[in-house]
Amino acid sequence: MPTVLSDPQAIEDFVTGLALLGTGGGGGRLEDGIELLVPLVKGGRPIVLLSPDELPGDTWTCSLSSVGGRDPDAPPPAAELAAYGLAREKHTLVGRMTEAARELAGYKGVRLGALVSVELGSAATVGTILAGLELGLPTLDSDYAGRAKPEVGQSKAAIMGRSRAPMAFVDRWGNVSFVKSTVSEEMTDRLGRMLSVAAYGRGLGAAGHLMQIAEAKPMLIRGSLLTAASLGRALREGRSSGEGLGPVQRATGGRVLFEGVAGETEWHSNEPYMFRIFTYHIAGTGRFAGERGRVWVKNEHHIVWRGDMAVATSPDLIAILDAETCKPLSTRGDVTPGRPVVVFGMPALDPAWYTPEGIGMIGPRHFGFAFDYVPMDKPDA
Repeated sequence: MPTVLSDPQAIEDFVTGLALLGTGGGGGRLEDGIELLVPLVKGGRPIVLLSPDELPGDTWTCSLSSVGGRDPDAPPPAAELAAYGLAREKHTLVGRMTEAARELAGYKGVRLGALVSVELGSAATVGTILAGLELGLPTLDSDYAGRAKPEVGQSKAAIMGRSRAPMAFVDRWGNVSFVKSTVSEEMTDRLGRMLSVAAYGRGLGAAGHLMQIAEAKPMLIRGSLLTAASLGRALREGRSSGEGLGPVQRATGGRVLFEGVAGETEWHSNEPYMFRIFTYHIAGTGRFAGERGRVWVKNEHHIVWRGDMAVATSPDLIAILDAETCKPLSTRGDVTPGRPVVVFGMPALDPAWYTPEGIGMIGPRHFGFAFDYVPMDKPDA
């Protein structure tokens, strides 16, 4: 039977869990998803999540996401936009995702029966759900990553050799682009980023993984959206009971990697409309007093150092939470100097990420670091 989320508390738990599993990314902040979904359920429109097993095998599906990265602090001059005919925005982010699904299905001449979030995150998954409501389509209780990830092609589908192309991209101005095929998932991502640059950012709606559910099933990380709901509930219960991260630690097998007070954010990239690449510096407190922590970010959290020793890396899931509220924090300005934070690590939701292909796709060497994946259970120094 479909799962129905029909009250504001269930929605807040769900989006909180998405933000936790989104490892700081997934297209937006926790509050963004709550602000989009809570008014719907208050207005009598429940959120329905469907198991892949509840659909006929020949049902066509596609994945949806937003593609974009670091927008500059100041928008481009109006005269520059006008020179390209960009006078008025046509689509919201959800509108872009909706149109991308329509365009991809039309391009291939098929009728969609369900949508899949390509990753977990407050904006990416909530945007997929809202696009489904607009199109009259259910959203599957599954995704292709079990986390948020910085690059278009990083997914269980790619681990199994399936490209996300063909893809449809729709920008906020209404421009529509198709990428028919690519020679690698790295090029799939590069082409999407270049379209983001051309459209002056703010996120492109992106649709891909167009396939029938029978083909998609082995590539899905099933039950991931309801896992998010249960982990959001665990965070709330831990906060209200005074247990803090105890319930979510038991539920995930995760552990605290570092805690302290956030300091400076050291930026490593200033390319507009591309990736947010930087390092958080954290001064240790409590049992970490006197130590220094660092978290390296490429849109999401990927490497944690305690002193000079890496203690966790992707594909394990790394979240940064507010130390007082246990609220998962995004990489979009939430980790501000002086804020007490906890760095929390969890195992990936799917064992495919621990294969050589999975580690090669999102481990530290993929990001240019000269060391291998560091299992999260590595003993502390």
